[in-house]
Amino acid sequence: MRLSAYLKIFILLLLLQFLCTCGQAPPELIGIKKLSATDSLISAASHKFLPVYSDFVGNEVKSSFYGRVLYYYNRSNYLFRIILFLNFFFLISVLVLSMVLLYRRLHDGYIEFVRNKCRIRYRDFITEWLYEDHEGIVPGLLIKELKNRIHRDVFTSNLLSLHSNLTGESAEKLVKLFHLTRLKNYSVQKVNHSLWHIKATGFRELAQMKIEEGNSLIYKYLDSDNEILKIEAQSAWIQLNPNDPLSFYNESNAQFTEWGKLNLLRSLRKGATIPNFGRWLKSDSKSVTLFALRMTGIFKQLDNVEMVVQRLDDSDPEIRYEAICTLGKLALQSPVSKLQQMLSNEGVANKIEVVRSLILISDISNVLFFEKMLKSETNVQLRILVAKGLVLLNEFGLERLDSIFLGADPVLKKIIIHAKDDRI
Repeated sequence: MRLSAYLKIFILLLLLQFLCTCGQAPPELIGIKKLSATDSLISAASHKFLPVYSDFVGNEVKSSFYGRVLYYYNRSNYLFRIILFLNFFFLISVLVLSMVLLYRRLHDGYIEFVRNKCRIRYRDFITEWLYEDHEGIVPGLLIKELKNRIHRDVFTSNLLSLHSNLTGESAEKLVKLFHLTRLKNYSVQKVNHSLWHIKATGFRELAQMKIEEGNSLIYKYLDSDNEILKIEAQSAWIQLNPNDPLSFYNESNAQFTEWGKLNLLRSLRKGATIPNFGRWLKSDSKSVTLFALRMTGIFKQLDNVEMVVQRLDDSDPEIRYEAICTLGKLALQSPVSKLQQMLSNEGVANKIEVVRSLILISDISNVLFFEKMLKSETNVQLRILVAKGLVLLNEFGLERLDSIFLGADPVLKKIIIHAKDDRI
């Protein structure tokens, strides 16, 4: 709740309190224009109430402000007590909230001030370190400063940002600086932290600085229930193990999301040795098999074509679908007959992908198969795709389309005209 809202409620409660106070005057006082101090005391004693402005009776009330408030509170009704309590509650809440907001604003401002103050200084130091010979000696004052979390975060951020844009000897110098400033210990602490986003930061730092000791720390998070943490751990593992980047797949039975697979592909393309994905094409894990099939097609691993063809007989339609896509990317003629044979037993989605793969293979044997399918198939989308496949076979396909067009029904004629239209 905003501070202004608390103030409005506080003012409203004060108004209610005033109304309740006014309502306590006894009927005998209504219409009296002036009342002496003595009469007020007598009236207060006889009717057992306390006028708003009066002297105190005998020794019952102390002369202090606290005594006045306490006496007034004890003689008031329950409604007034509740309103008074709420007044104090909201007043204290406003004060506490104001102090918290003030503290946070001052604290955030101080942190930003410190960051800006040391950002340029650290950046200049790192740049100087790259182009001058320091004989592996880091100033003791810098080591002392980096014990402060704010200073350490700024220095690490600058170092990693510059390292990501460098290669060769310059990058190795920054890795050496990372070790000399003892930042490795802090990265390990981040990996062991309870918060997942700090763990992920530790993964990235260990991976970028090529700290192989991080493998043992990262390994247990490769199948984490936290999807983002798992992706970060796998990406770090690939960078730390370039010769066998997907070795964790050998024992992993976890399910990987499409986003996770995309991040793995991005990490592989950064420079890791591309493994032979045939070793995972027969995996018991569906997720691993799907990823291996997709990578086989992307990286054109033609030696695995027979294992991919075997997956066309899998009972899972998703695995068959991915195998069909992979054969299309490999564009080899050997699986053409197998793809043609399986078409009749597949659903519409897999049929469409079979036709697309056959089009990519561009084998002349597809002419008769496409012609037969164009005449017998009832799905309009498939018929259009087949007709386009014949068009892409150049003169052989165009001749068959012209021949079919002569005896075609109105719907088929529209399909052929649509397929031959270069604008579509």
